[in-house]
Amino acid sequence: MVTLWNIIFYKPLYNALFFIIDTLPNNSLFLAVIILTIIVRLLISPLSYKAIKTQLKTKQLQPMLKDIKLIKDKQEQARATLALYKKHGVNPFSSFFLILVQLPIILALYWVFKDGGLEIDPTLLYSFVQEPDLIVKTSFGLDLSQKSILLAFLTGFTQYIYLATASTMKKDDSVENQTEQEKMMMMVQQSMKYIMPVMITVFAYVIGGAVALYWITSNVFMIIQEQYLQKKITKENLSEA
Repeated sequence: MVTLWNIIFYKPLYNALFFIIDTLPNNSLFLAVIILTIIVRLLISPLSYKAIKTQLKTKQLQPMLKDIKLIKDKQEQARATLALYKKHGVNPFSSFFLILVQLPIILALYWVFKDGGLEIDPTLLYSFVQEPDLIVKTSFGLDLSQKSILLAFLTGFTQYIYLATASTMKKDDSVENQTEQEKMMMMVQQSMKYIMPVMITVFAYVIGGAVALYWITSNVFMIIQEQYLQKKITKENLSEA
């Protein structure tokens, strides 16, 4: 399993990083991390589109889902829910697929940026990827090979903005109609919106500048992407109506 993960995810991303560094005129690790993160996010954006579309459609179906929850027979309730999803073209597993695909990529990027650009292992490079003669690790006064309070803070801040944006999109306006379990889940989500950025800030500082920059770039990309896709999907829904 580890060998397969190395072949499919780690080595391609590792080589992509050094290919980008060698291509850049200033051999900047800072720019290479940003470029590679954006490329990866663009590659998985179709899955993000499906996940966001599912979230928005599910929110629109909330009144009908509330009625279905009144059905006492759990099996009949499940069948009615699946029938409703099928009728409106909603795939409830789209978010799960996105997480499933992203997880090995995120882990691979973490290991690439943790070691990549700091110490080069020539045995991992493809034959057509040259080892850069020079890697500039410092840009804008920030050394990506070292811990950075500024980058750690920006990681936590952008994570908070992303979570706040995502929770607004998922929020159900009919709070008074929610069950006690749903209200409890809402409280947990609201708490995590504040707790997670703090935890990530500490983690980003401990783990170093390169991973923190990857996280910041990824957060900013997802914030912009979700805003864009939300507007695009809303327009599509209006045109279909």
